[in-house]
Amino acid sequence: MASRDGSVEAPGLYVAGRQGIQKAVLVLVARALLTAVAAVLFGRFFDLVVAGLSVATVTWWLAAFLVSAAGLGWAWPLLADHTRNAVESDLRGRILDRVVANPKSTSRAGEVTNRATEGVAAVGALAGRFIPQLIGGVVIPLMICGVVATIDVPSALILLVTAPAVPLLLRGMEKRFISVTERFNATADRLTSQFLDGVQGMKTLRSLDASADYGRELETESRQLRDETMALLRVNQLALLVVDSLFTMGTVVAAGAAASWRLQGDAVTVGEAVAIILLGVALIEPISQIGRFFYVGAIGRAAARDIEGTLAASDSEGSFEMRAGTEGWVDFDDVSFAYEPSRPVLRSVSFRVESGETVGLVGPSGAGKSTIAALVSGLLEPDQGEVRVGGRVAVVSQRPFLFHGTLRENLLLADPSASEDQLWKALETAELAGLVRGRQGGLDLEVGERGLQLSGGEAQRLTIARLILADAPIVVLDEPTSNVDIETESRVRRALDRLMVGRTVLVIAHRKSTLAGVDRVLRVSGGIVSPGVTTQ
Repeated sequence: MASRDGSVEAPGLYVAGRQGIQKAVLVLVARALLTAVAAVLFGRFFDLVVAGLSVATVTWWLAAFLVSAAGLGWAWPLLADHTRNAVESDLRGRILDRVVANPKSTSRAGEVTNRATEGVAAVGALAGRFIPQLIGGVVIPLMICGVVATIDVPSALILLVTAPAVPLLLRGMEKRFISVTERFNATADRLTSQFLDGVQGMKTLRSLDASADYGRELETESRQLRDETMALLRVNQLALLVVDSLFTMGTVVAAGAAASWRLQGDAVTVGEAVAIILLGVALIEPISQIGRFFYVGAIGRAAARDIEGTLAASDSEGSFEMRAGTEGWVDFDDVSFAYEPSRPVLRSVSFRVESGETVGLVGPSGAGKSTIAALVSGLLEPDQGEVRVGGRVAVVSQRPFLFHGTLRENLLLADPSASEDQLWKALETAELAGLVRGRQGGLDLEVGERGLQLSGGEAQRLTIARLILADAPIVVLDEPTSNVDIETESRVRRALDRLMVGRTVLVIAHRKSTLAGVDRVLRVSGGIVSPGVTTQ
């Protein structure tokens, strides 16, 4: 799917961390190689000491390899964190783009929120740490066995036999782990959604005297999440038992036995036998990391499946194009759209709004007027056809959304570089400056969650002031005065009249009074938009 800036969305969840993963694997392999060579040098050092020869040169080389390995060991976590941050940032942006472009999704807000936070963090940990460790757990043991082979081939073959033990055992446990992590993620999604619903609907719950019952439901879901968490930990402890008890001890015993056997047969020196044992210990680390962080991989893969489901929402065949500039025209070309495939909202709609024109959209409730507004603003993409607009679009809706914070912060969203004078001028144009000056705090007045500290008319006029700062050439008015009283409506209307000057305007209306002054009217009915009718 093409993004709004024309670029093509890169496939795969880890695309932003691909280079980081590759670098992390290289660092792990290089560190393991340096450690393996240091083990060989230590064996050589041991033989020289036993023979009473000089160890100066070997000592310097040994120190150099150990210091280099330590340096890579210090750098690897930093690289892993960088990769994790890159993947998380990319995924959160893509989830946001997908949710904005696909509001047809039936996912609850809490589920999407949980996937964009906890889920993305799990995938970030998977990409930053587990995947490099998993690849390293395959490559490094083979490389270490190759180093052992330079000392003694039979010992290398013995160690090579032990290497696949942990991956095979963990693979056998994976099915059980997948079912546990899927239940854990599903329960976490439900709890987050229920909690968010409860916070947003607190007034409704209180008015229905249902707060206590809802709290008990949350408590039940919380206990379920605790149980699933404990199940997850039990399976992880089993994985640790497999690694620590079976593989670690088994590999050390195998390395010691191989070294002793070859030493007794005079196939290796004492120092080489020591080196074989050290290399056996070095072989343990990359594979044991897979077991110790197996839960990270399992949780990350389960979260990745959920996020892939969110990102894989069906792409439309239509397109939305916002061209740079201030021309302000709107063009619909054979546009069709449906929230559900069996119930189309718009059918092959074509019309054009010229620059500077004011057009009213009328029709019965549910006819598709607000859908057209969402298509114009790019909040929806057509299933078929093309929507093109000549510049940015500002929307004034029935229920304006304000962010938690101050008046100033909400205004600066539209223009972060706006000066104090520009902010006050926008408020004056929106007929809100006098009210703000009369309140303690002024521009630093807190508006509250979703603007609840303001009245409906005040929130609407603050939204208009924000759009004045945005200075978009196209304005969509979606019944902005339907939820205010008559006195407030007159103030909002005057603010809107100032906002509309010199701009292309699309007016969605149910009241005839809203259509006063429009150049023509488009009627929306049965998914069809009728030809424009002049109102003059």
